[in-house]
Amino acid sequence: MRERALTVAAVCAAAVLGVTAVAPVAGAAPVAVKEKAVGEKVVGGKTAGQKAAGGKDADFNGDGYPDFATGAHTATVGAVKRAGVVTVAYGSAAGLKLSSASIISQATPGVPGDPVDDGKWREVGSFGDLDGDGYDDLVLNWAERFMVLWGSADGITGAGTTIPVGKTSAAPTALLGGTVGVGDVNGDGVDDFVTRGHDGLTYGLSVRLGPIDRTTGTSAGAWFRNTGKLDKQSTSAVYVGDLTGDGVDDVVVGGGVVLGNGKPGAMVLKGTATGLVKGGTFSGLHWYDTSYPSAFGDLNKDGYQDLVTGHADQNKVYVIYGGPNGLSDTMKHRSYSQASTGVPGTEEAGDKFGSAVAMGDTDQDGYDDVIIGASYETASDPATTSQSGAFTLLRGSATGITTTGAVTFTQNSKSVPSTSENNDHFGAAAAVLDSDKDGSPEVYVGGNGEDGYKGRVWRFPTGSTGVTGTGSTSFHLGTLGGPTSGGNFGYRIAG
Repeated sequence: MRERALTVAAVCAAAVLGVTAVAPVAGAAPVAVKEKAVGEKVVGGKTAGQKAAGGKDADFNGDGYPDFATGAHTATVGAVKRAGVVTVAYGSAAGLKLSSASIISQATPGVPGDPVDDGKWREVGSFGDLDGDGYDDLVLNWAERFMVLWGSADGITGAGTTIPVGKTSAAPTALLGGTVGVGDVNGDGVDDFVTRGHDGLTYGLSVRLGPIDRTTGTSAGAWFRNTGKLDKQSTSAVYVGDLTGDGVDDVVVGGGVVLGNGKPGAMVLKGTATGLVKGGTFSGLHWYDTSYPSAFGDLNKDGYQDLVTGHADQNKVYVIYGGPNGLSDTMKHRSYSQASTGVPGTEEAGDKFGSAVAMGDTDQDGYDDVIIGASYETASDPATTSQSGAFTLLRGSATGITTTGAVTFTQNSKSVPSTSENNDHFGAAAAVLDSDKDGSPEVYVGGNGEDGYKGRVWRFPTGSTGVTGTGSTSFHLGTLGGPTSGGNFGYRIAG
């Protein structure tokens, strides 16, 4: 795409024209909840409760201010090249405290394993309170391995545990990896760990029920759902949030195919105290893949969480509106690209529109908005800004996402630090959080290719008029007191 540094879309009142509807397909009626359904193993069990689910901010030190985690998977640790580090900056009344961030590596006491050359310890992924102690924990997911860094009153200190991928006494199914979702799917007040899994013969969805033991990494119980047998759908990507609005998290299964017709399909599995209950199903989304970025929020202010997923391979984002059965009865599921009416720019192969997504109310109107990264975007001159990157803001409204007032930022936008250069990959990751709890969240955007792949993160203020470059700042791994060699800082963000 060749675009102006800052582009505002002025479109007609029909703000959602030009998008592609994802047609719903008939789904099986929800089955009655039972302790052990055919093809589904339920181990353990908990008393039902409720908590806010989906779209929450990370709070690793329990002080009420949102925190911000970033990986730098090629950072040098001591003399070990490309071993990788994880950083956590903590929110406060003055915003993120960059000077007192946690810098964690496999050389940190308490972290399992040791740093190794080209270990690329990563990726900063999901978060939630997996041990039920009131502090959010950080999940790292790399090469089909999982680790939890435990939160505490001092934040993320290095205390960590590897999650067993094989069968355990509490979990008679193995984990496959790919996308990981964390949320309270059985409503007991403790978050659970959700990913793909298998029982040796069949593949589907595995849930490791919290609390997770901090010493062994084993779970209090487990569920396995044979989605091929029960739901006639393979499982690829999983997303966890409260689409049904009942205070218990649900699981969206996507990225697979509907068995029998070979077409891509997705479904909502509603969380309950004793198992997952099939809700709405829909066609579209995407073909098989396990690592799409996602975000939950309430785009149309109807009280139900909505899900946005990014699909950089297609230059698209998909929007799923929540409702009582997991899917809205009135809002169609849609996809957006740079070819959609009102979205700034021009669609071109390789832009990677959808390489990052994040949600939050950036203009204080009560509707969550969507930040969409395009990390391989060309800002202006192809010779000097190839794959420099950009991000686009699409606003929420009573009718869902609107392209009215859509805006795109690059590093060449007014007042944004640095300039767009080849391979900066600005827009590789994104988050929206209110680190100082003043009612105006900040937008954080990662550019892991900045400064010769050392990487950087940009902070954009927001207000009643939305996101602005005025007052924007940036920081890098060295700003936080981390290693100055290597990096890819800002490639993944959790917050």
